[in-house]
Amino acid sequence: MMVGNPLTAAPPYESFAPFYDSFTAGSNYELWTSHVLDLAHRHGLAGRRLLDVACGTGKSLMPFLSRGFEATGADVSPAMLAQAARKTADAVLVEADMRTLPVLGRFDLVVCFDDSLNHLLDEADLAAALRSMAANLAATGLLMFDLNTLLAYRSTFAVDRVFESEGITFAWRGESRPDASAGCYAAASIDCFVPGTDGCYRRTTSRHEQRHFPPDQVQALLARAELDCLGVYGVLEDGSHVPEVDETTQLKAMYVARHAKGGDTE
Repeated sequence: MMVGNPLTAAPPYESFAPFYDSFTAGSNYELWTSHVLDLAHRHGLAGRRLLDVACGTGKSLMPFLSRGFEATGADVSPAMLAQAARKTADAVLVEADMRTLPVLGRFDLVVCFDDSLNHLLDEADLAAALRSMAANLAATGLLMFDLNTLLAYRSTFAVDRVFESEGITFAWRGESRPDASAGCYAAASIDCFVPGTDGCYRRTTSRHEQRHFPPDQVQALLARAELDCLGVYGVLEDGSHVPEVDETTQLKAMYVARHAKGGDTE
């Protein structure tokens, strides 16, 4: 079921939506979800009410549904949600900006993956998103989200590459630098070339802007949102987690948080 709540959509993902699943075809979301749930259970996850913030085309949502979760997905992009709706009728899909989420329920697990929060380009926006997610968290619920590390902006976002996936050719052009500093702004342009019946290729271009948020800054914002940070974990290539994040050797950091004692849990 899809619920409308029109807000300003993210233009890059409106044009990129038809290609997103092919672009990420090499990502193992089933394995990723297994590692996420292992970590969540170590932190006391109880219950199966899930809110997936920035759910996109539903690739991060589907593995939770297959594990019996009662799932709601929220995304600012109508085009991405339309792709998600084609995959399942078992989740509630809501068009909403992560910075101004309505209270959709009290969820046992609120997640936000695929470095979605890095698309917020200033601290005030990240703070607003954390407050919005906290407002949807059950009293004993867990919030889990990932962010790109500094290494991602010194490597992935600082190179050009071309690859083919599911018949589509992708040209990635990174605009960052190998010496990018903490808190940096970064961007990448993605050209999608789709072959036509006339032998020519149709080209669609989108540009994706991000901001690096250092762990100490994120933890301070969690505290301001009356959330206790239970851990910051390094994410390895297979999606598993190590106890401490190293921003120079791991591409992503995973945060786990819950309502602080005395916080707003009504």
